[in-house]
Amino acid sequence: MKQKKSEEQISCEQLDFDTVLTFVDNLIFTKIGRHLSDPEIILIKGSWDNVDYDEISAGSTYSANYLQRFVGPQLWNLISAIAGTGEKVTKKKLRNFLEKLFHNQYNSQQIEEKNLEEAPSDCSIKINGNPPTTFNFFGREQELNQIGEFIKRYKCVFLIGMAGIGKTALAAKILQQISTNSESKFDCLIWRSVVHTPTVPDLISELRQLIQDPTLDSSPVEYTQAQITTLIKELQSRRCLIVLDEIDKIFQKVSFEQRLEYRLFFRRIIEEQHQSCFILTSRIFPNEFKNLIKNQRPLQYIKLKGLNKDAAMQFLLSQGLADEEQCLELIETYYGHPSELQSVVERINHFFAGSTKIFFDNKTTFISPEFQTVLDELFSKSLNQLECEIMIYLAKHITIDSELISFQKLLKHFNHNPHKNIPVSEIVEAIESLENQSLIENVTHSSSKEIHFSLQPVIKKYIFTDPLGVIRKIEPLSKISVA
Repeated sequence: MKQKKSEEQISCEQLDFDTVLTFVDNLIFTKIGRHLSDPEIILIKGSWDNVDYDEISAGSTYSANYLQRFVGPQLWNLISAIAGTGEKVTKKKLRNFLEKLFHNQYNSQQIEEKNLEEAPSDCSIKINGNPPTTFNFFGREQELNQIGEFIKRYKCVFLIGMAGIGKTALAAKILQQISTNSESKFDCLIWRSVVHTPTVPDLISELRQLIQDPTLDSSPVEYTQAQITTLIKELQSRRCLIVLDEIDKIFQKVSFEQRLEYRLFFRRIIEEQHQSCFILTSRIFPNEFKNLIKNQRPLQYIKLKGLNKDAAMQFLLSQGLADEEQCLELIETYYGHPSELQSVVERINHFFAGSTKIFFDNKTTFISPEFQTVLDELFSKSLNQLECEIMIYLAKHITIDSELISFQKLLKHFNHNPHKNIPVSEIVEAIESLENQSLIENVTHSSSKEIHFSLQPVIKKYIFTDPLGVIRKIEPLSKISVA
């Protein structure tokens, strides 16, 4: 007597290629924002039918060599990374892998739909505003957990880090997570970019419209301090989580009077009683807030660094890079900096046919246009002469010695040099400023406890290429080759 087939076996037999192809395409688009290319579709179809590369090539316009050596390795790595199961995909294992992945996802979706049906009501919270999508988000579990704890305890949380490090994406991700968390204690989620530097009254007006509490008086208020009082009452009435993205633009571009208004606005938001929380993203931690931290006000910050190796590797694999050893070298070169890695990947795919081998045969260090714009502004407008000199000194000596520079060595150069002889206090203040702007990295020696400094290779290259000629005016650079 034949044994009755399980529902899963029947479902497996009914699983056709078009269903799987749609599933894979949607999965990739959700994760990295692009659809499968024609050669990738052809290769998946051939692998599904268990035919060799020559036969796959014969029915297409692509050579077997191209499909096997370029498309295949990148596609298998991409599917492996996006699936996140830890299993390595190969051409031979593809069909079995996709069938298992499909059914795991299908079963998870069934359970989720059942839970939603059993839930008394829709618990999702609408996000007011337009946060960016987070489909290309990798890692940051530790930071997400830390933010989750901070927003329960503090009224204001800063996300600090250099341009492109992922502050905006992280803030958008925490909003997305909270919006779908049925246990969230927040009543209202708000996203607001302040890159256009609104005045305090304008910002308050925009926030009040987004909070939209019909039980409160919405009549206009004339004076700024009265407007802040009204907003705080609304933050008392509803527990809001409000993201203000790129808050550093306000402290850089507004007039002195507006800066004072903002200082008082945030001081009141932090010190007065309400049950809401602000997440602020910024390249620097503004001086206006440092005393509030020292005085133990309900304010905290997280300084973001690059992605850890696992997350950065997952990102690079998802972009189609195949050689893990060379990917690790890219991660180290760019310190796991997401937007710089994205920029170099785009150039590898465009100029080097997606091959890290060809790229490393012609190795160079790229600076993304966005990051160069930030560095141009810093070196031409923001950094003082001593700060620039410290950066130049680190770039020269780290390039020559490939070592970190100790504080004592740096101090000796600037404080005991008869041509320099700069007070120690000024040197310390300049280093603090550079650290605050994420331009230099510091490491504390495990045994001596002495602090050492380094520069990211991207910043070193900027200093030696000196596109604006700013650095040559400060100090002539020795001829050191920087790729």
